[in-house]
Amino acid sequence: MKKGLKIVVSIIAVIAVGFGVLIFMNRPISKEKVNEKIEKQLTKLVKKNDSLSSALLTIYNNQSGYFEQFAVGTKNKMSDQPVQVDSQYHSASIGKTMVAVIYGMLVDEGKISFDDKINRWLNADILKGLFVIDGTDYSDQVTLKQLLSHTSGVGDYFVGPVKSGKPILDIISSDPDRLFTPEDFIAFTRDNQEPVGKPGQQFNYSDTGYILLGLILEAIEGKPYSTILEEKIFEPLNMKDSYLMFYNDEPVDIVGVYLNGIDYSDKNALSVDWAGGGVVTTMNDLLTFMRALEHGNLLSDDVYGEMTDFSQRFDKGIYYGMGMMYFDFSELSFLLGSMSDLYGGVGATGTYLFYDKEKDTFFIANFGSLGFVEKGIQELVKIRMIYDRMIVE
Repeated sequence: MKKGLKIVVSIIAVIAVGFGVLIFMNRPISKEKVNEKIEKQLTKLVKKNDSLSSALLTIYNNQSGYFEQFAVGTKNKMSDQPVQVDSQYHSASIGKTMVAVIYGMLVDEGKISFDDKINRWLNADILKGLFVIDGTDYSDQVTLKQLLSHTSGVGDYFVGPVKSGKPILDIISSDPDRLFTPEDFIAFTRDNQEPVGKPGQQFNYSDTGYILLGLILEAIEGKPYSTILEEKIFEPLNMKDSYLMFYNDEPVDIVGVYLNGIDYSDKNALSVDWAGGGVVTTMNDLLTFMRALEHGNLLSDDVYGEMTDFSQRFDKGIYYGMGMMYFDFSELSFLLGSMSDLYGGVGATGTYLFYDKEKDTFFIANFGSLGFVEKGIQELVKIRMIYDRMIVE
């Protein structure tokens, strides 16, 4: 994720057209014209990008009632079936937001504290070698909060550097039908990677850390992570179209997910995500989830305040709390100073779930291409430039 989110360059490219064009673009237009321009923008995007088969977008403003959904393209490149606004898709690291929320629920229930040490639930065999620096094992110092905020120091199996063997993405490309288990990812980091620092020393985005969090949840609750998701989030919120991929009885039927031209939507290698982001869902289900979170239906104000304490710097203008990112657009570029900030979940396949607190607006999208996270945010900026021009009636 860290390498894929070179967002500053992309946004500068978007707004480098100069103040004159921005002023022209900001002329007020009707709701109908806004919808037309957004549809046109998404259609153009899919047509000019060979790595995409579709684009999905939802914008919902809680104050004005504006609620529009867009679906352009086809279910996958081999199909003529149009993608739908309720099509199911792999949501990638948005699943981390759900993990963090479940931990928040357990804190509210008094079962755990964010400052609890992880060796309370994970034995030495699992933690072996993951937190050893200069011969010292720091695994007994790692807390839940450090895993949730990516400050534990553990390596990242997904895009982190390897000291031996092939990177995970190379393994996936050479063997698309390989089925991974959570233990495979822990072993990969243990055998092929190094810790990036001592616990609490620095921020380093880590999918391995969220695999550990999934295993800890199973130890706390005494049931599979997929069941925990169902009981804590999906069933209470009536998210009937959401499930953990490879851990459900339904056949996989999602829109295309592309890496190097290969569609992984029906490949076992998509098991490369688990607690780090293996949730299949829809835009409507994610809107339901984020609205419930913002309305205080899932967490207490105190716990949600801790989760949204975006004190970890991911990159220029981008900060991290627990399971969510915060985008400060004025820091990203002075030309975007008038654009309100967003926070929420972001996935490497160009999927996001954002909330604009200032304007009480939700933005949800899926592009379905690994490595499209950067371009996805770039498109979000363009779409917001269109949306912000809408005449408020």
